[in-house]
Amino acid sequence: MTASTPLPPPFRLIGLGSVGSTNDEARRLVSDGTAADLLVISAKHQSAGRGRRGRVWDSPSGNLHASLMITLDRPLAEAAQLGFVAALALAEGLADLVPDADFKCKWPNDVLCNSRKVAGMLLETAGDGWLVLGLGVDVERAPPPGEALYAAMALAELGWTGDALMVLAAFCRRFGPWLEIWRSQGFAPIRQGWLGRARGLGEAVVVRLETETLTGTFAGLDEEGGLVLDQGALGARRILAGDVFFPGS
Repeated sequence: MTASTPLPPPFRLIGLGSVGSTNDEARRLVSDGTAADLLVISAKHQSAGRGRRGRVWDSPSGNLHASLMITLDRPLAEAAQLGFVAALALAEGLADLVPDADFKCKWPNDVLCNSRKVAGMLLETAGDGWLVLGLGVDVERAPPPGEALYAAMALAELGWTGDALMVLAAFCRRFGPWLEIWRSQGFAPIRQGWLGRARGLGEAVVVRLETETLTGTFAGLDEEGGLVLDQGALGARRILAGDVFFPGS
């Protein structure tokens, strides 16, 4: 294990080689009592990376695989809002690196470019008062068509020649200020910023739940981050967990 400080303060980085999952490594530090707020673990490769709802996350070398430890000083019920904080920060950080590209936030916590997924996140609780934010970005290589739930792309396809550590630093530069806003002001400014970068706002969407598939219009976010689906004559429905698709994209 090596420690270095290429990230903007107060973030600190522990860089690893190959691990099962950076989220598991971060959770281990929490269990050991050696975790610290805004300590980041990154790895060149993950053999057991995972995404939302237990899905496998492809983790080839050259992409970003990192986990951020965060002390939770707000009620646990509000923890999911940090996914929106992170998605907004990452979309802005990627736009800083590739200003000509169109980065959008996709509910609940993915980042898209040109309607294709470039990044995803996974929030997990880790002991009393701790959250671990897993972050995966396709920097050099994206999953081939058909191997992922959504069409994906890598930053390299945009002609960008930077590396994973540059992406992580760009994310941290944006995440730090947004985190402080969330901690001091709550979700309202995060919601406003996220909606300003939202993919598909006001457009038709398909939402796949565990037991049913819904169609309607993506009308926005509620005050806690739930997706508001306008189903016309059926009224509005609040979605807390599901997979969102955009017809024709």
